[in-house]
Amino acid sequence: MQPELILRKTAAGVAELEKRALGLGMAMRRLLIMVDGHRNVADLMHANAASMDVVATLDQLLALDLIAAPAGTSAASMQSGDAQNAGSPRQALLHMAETLLGAGAGAVVNKLRNAADERAELQPAVDACVRLIRLTIDENKAADFRRQAEVILSGNATLN
Repeated sequence: MQPELILRKTAAGVAELEKRALGLGMAMRRLLIMVDGHRNVADLMHANAASMDVVATLDQLLALDLIAAPAGTSAASMQSGDAQNAGSPRQALLHMAETLLGAGAGAVVNKLRNAADERAELQPAVDACVRLIRLTIDENKAADFRRQAEVILSGNATLN
């Protein structure tokens, strides 16, 4: 993602801050709050460098349609050269799992990494992950994971 790119919240992003429907993790929510249409990616990276992978988190917020680039900005111009696969469904799910589950993401991440990178093939892996989260973490995290995964797999999210 280009450092000079300025992102803004979408209507869905504003609604998420008010309703907390997706159950975003604290770090992702904080970054969503900071996306204000004035700060560029470099500013966001500087403010959050020690606490998270800002570009990956921004990619996830883009995939969830909570933030957007200015009109007329192409997806190619937003990406850095080595980020070509960052918007794949599996990559979005992996990042979401790591952000949502933190230290408890290990087994879930392994299940997702072993699945094919196609929406239809990822659905059984997501279902297995929800069961695993329910058993090893808690019911609320499992429900949050399922909601966010459904957005990613629905095809309505902005994925490459």
